[in-house]
Amino acid sequence: MGYRASIVLVIFFLTFSSYTVLAQAAEGNIIVINNSELAMPQGGTIAEFDSLTNEYNKWCMDNNEYILSYKVLRHWWGHNNRDFITIIEVKNWEDVNTFNDKLTEKFRAHWDTPEKRKAFNDTYNKYFTGSHSDEIYREIVSRK
Repeated sequence: MGYRASIVLVIFFLTFSSYTVLAQAAEGNIIVINNSELAMPQGGTIAEFDSLTNEYNKWCMDNNEYILSYKVLRHWWGHNNRDFITIIEVKNWEDVNTFNDKLTEKFRAHWDTPEKRKAFNDTYNKYFTGSHSDEIYREIVSRK
C-alpha cells in the first residue's frame, strides 16, 4: 500500500470512529479533574495542609447531593511530588455547575464571615503555586 493510500485510510478511520463516538447517546457520568501544583511555604507543614484539606472536604464536599463520588490525591512517590489532584464525579453536565454552586454555598455557611473565609483561603492557598489544569471527561459506557 502506498504512502498516500495509508494516509487516506487513516483519515477515513479517524473520521468514521469520531463520527461513531459523537453519534452515541450521552450515557456516562461526568468526571471533573483538577490538577494543582503544590508549594511548600516557609513554616508550612504537611500536617497543616492535610488538616485544611480534610476540613474543606468535610464541610464542602461531603454530603453534597450533586457529587456521586470524589477522590483527593497527593503525589506520593517520584521525582516531583507537587501534584495535588481532585477527581469529582457527577451525574450529568448540569450538575457540573450545580455541584460547584453547592460548594460555594457550603463554604460560605461554614466560614460564615468574610474574615473567616479570607483567613482560611490565605492559609490554604499558601500551599499552592497557582499553576493548575482543569479537565472535564464523560465516562464511556460500554455494553458487554
